[in-house]
Amino acid sequence: MVQDDCRLVRRKDRQDKMRKKTGMINFRSVKLIAAVLSVLTLLGGCQSSDIVPENFGMTQETEEESDAIIPHTKEDGSHYRLAYVDYDEYLPASRQLFYILKGLEESGWIKEGSLPFTIDDINKNDMSTQQMVETLWQTDLGEYIEFAEGTFFYLGYDDEAVIAETLTERAGKDVDLVITFGTSAGVFVKELGLPVPMVDFSATDPVASGIIDSATEGSGNPNVWAQVEQNLLLRQLKYYDSLKHFNRLGIIVYGDEIISGVPDIKRASEELGFELVMHHIDEQPRETKEELDAYYAMVRREFINIAKENIDAFFLTVDLVNDLDRLEDILQPLYMKAIPVYCMDDPETVRNGALMIISAYDFDNVGRFVADAIVKILDGQEAGSLPCTYTSAPSIYVNYTVAQLIHYPLEFDFLTACDKIYTTNAPR
Repeated sequence: MVQDDCRLVRRKDRQDKMRKKTGMINFRSVKLIAAVLSVLTLLGGCQSSDIVPENFGMTQETEEESDAIIPHTKEDGSHYRLAYVDYDEYLPASRQLFYILKGLEESGWIKEGSLPFTIDDINKNDMSTQQMVETLWQTDLGEYIEFAEGTFFYLGYDDEAVIAETLTERAGKDVDLVITFGTSAGVFVKELGLPVPMVDFSATDPVASGIIDSATEGSGNPNVWAQVEQNLLLRQLKYYDSLKHFNRLGIIVYGDEIISGVPDIKRASEELGFELVMHHIDEQPRETKEELDAYYAMVRREFINIAKENIDAFFLTVDLVNDLDRLEDILQPLYMKAIPVYCMDDPETVRNGALMIISAYDFDNVGRFVADAIVKILDGQEAGSLPCTYTSAPSIYVNYTVAQLIHYPLEFDFLTACDKIYTTNAPR
């Protein structure tokens, strides 16, 4: 329970930070939307609202609700203790966790300057969420929050029975809140029915996967909250199709179709009028070097197979190619046939050989949004009643070298709208 005498207060400096994640669109967002809209006007056949919703970069919160909450300990003066559940190593998860931590630091719940790593450390060293959390176990984050030692888990590697037993035993004793990344971890922890709140971020579709019942009418469970980015895949595919129409779109689904966004991709297929060519790869062991080599050899064979199916575009979904050093070689069969590769997730795929992504990875502001939910939950608000939806400002990344390789047309006005243009890492 939370101290009863804790109250909401207005603080101008914190409001300035909080406005970045509410209805106040920053300068970068205004500049970007103007550029994107100019591209859409030039291309024709695609309404601006299809790509950039009216409330992009905003949440459902009002400015009144963004008032800062005074950080506080538990009633007995002890820290709030957090657990963390992930699926496996995935660098975008590490980046997003960092910005959640920064959001907690900005709001005063983590001591300023106490984080033992920077975003540059994470990117340069490929830090996993496990490395981050285990470092946080040994770090003094101040008097309000700490990560409970021994409560980090990878579903892909650790025994699920042991994870369930540990969390069930410690929840409500020395674990006050569980943070989960993605669909698999979110579904797993939700189904445990723990007596403490959970916060999930970056699941492909928290509603379709059953983590929450609704993105707009309460989660359906008082202890469950999940960050939602509505209609992201539909917006992405509309954008890609507006640049160069495709009749047959190829995808390779690894494991669960919901994680790969298949329901939304099928909906986009019906709305945009393209045929979906879908291959599947069942979940594989991917822990040892031998397992990884065998897995990626299988993936490359599947790319060779799908390139033979007369597709005119390919959509790279999540969790299929996590080792980006292998991506150039894997994409060769597509580029030999001048098939463009668009991405669902992670701008780094474009740096490493994919053609393009329109990304919703507004890491810093999504981090603030998730951190704000954590703060409100620790302050006693019901997790299931908090707003879940965050609509990110779009960012466009393109690999110019790949575009030249496959003779993909890029107009000057489009290039001026791009956030980053890469000129390396095209398969040869």
